Amino acid sequence: RIGTQEKGFLIKCSPWNINIMSSPGLTALGESTRLVPANVPAVFEVLPPPGASIRGSDCVATVLSPSKSKVNARVTHEAANGAVRIEFVPNEVGTHIIEASIGGTTLVGGPLIAKVYDSSLIQVTDVNGGVVGQPCQFRVDASAAGEGQLEISINEGEVPNHVQVVGGGRCLVSFTPEQAKPHLIDIKFNGETVIGCPFVCSVADTSRVLLNLSNLELIPVNRPASFHITVSGGGAAELAVSVRGPQGELPVRVTGDIHAGFTAEFTPNNVGAHTINVEYNGYPVQGTPFVAKSYDATKVGVGSVSKGTVGRPVQFTVDAGDAGEGNLEITISAKGHNIPV
Repeated sequence: RIGTQEKGFLIKCSPWNINIMSSPGLTALGESTRLVPANVPAVFEVLPPPGASIRGSDCVATVLSPSKSKVNARVTHEAANGAVRIEFVPNEVGTHIIEASIGGTTLVGGPLIAKVYDSSLIQVTDVNGGVVGQPCQFRVDASAAGEGQLEISINEGEVPNHVQVVGGGRCLVSFTPEQAKPHLIDIKFNGETVIGCPFVCSVADTSRVLLNLSNLELIPVNRPASFHITVSGGGAAELAVSVRGPQGELPVRVTGDIHAGFTAEFTPNNVGAHTINVEYNGYPVQGTPFVAKSYDATKVGVGSVSKGTVGRPVQFTVDAGDAGEGNLEITISAKGHNIPV
């Protein structure tokens, strides 16, 4: 019974008696909206009205892709439950609309929706190595993969990670390794493993490497300069030593082994700053880059010294402008005794 009022007054001839009947339309079996992988057969099932039976040939089904093109659909009859199966293979990411009807009777609740995704379109970049105790980052781009849920785990979930969404289906993932061992990155999209997984992040512990550079603060040119490198804990160690002088890279000779330690040797041939870099398994060692300053005592010029008179000052010039940095020491002696300067 439905009654109608206007401004508080009951309208004449109301209320009316109306019979409510259930819709005889088709109904979807299962979720009417679901996630569907691309390039794999997608199946939706439709049930006839109660008491009715249908054949596959009675059902008309159309599938419309996101680009508004029709997708071939195959309709078959499932005898076990009396449903009609609508099967198609989507090859385009995005929302596909499935319309089904029998003799003009359409689906209750509107068309079926297939949200198609493609996990093979996910790109994982910037997976570089890391250092114990320092944050590592990599990027995941799912902008072309469609709708879905991204799952990221590192070393089977043992290492926590933080995901920062940067927009447009892209995110920045960071984690901090606590052990010097390979870290395996696994990524799933809607439960599917992303191609290329597991991605490997090699982690090194640069604190194992100790350098003794104290004797390299000031070094003479054209003479070999060396320093010692100790790697504690044993195991494999890939050391890379480079020295760059005022006029470019210098040859460096590294000798020794993991047990006795390594010695790096180079010969500066120009006055000025020499930058020493030491990397362990591809990562800078603490204390580097170190700057050694080379000098050349032969470039210190002493001006002419005139004859002197007892009790009167004598002057001369010393030019160390081209000799590099260092401490200048001047000693004057006569008959075994030093004379103040």
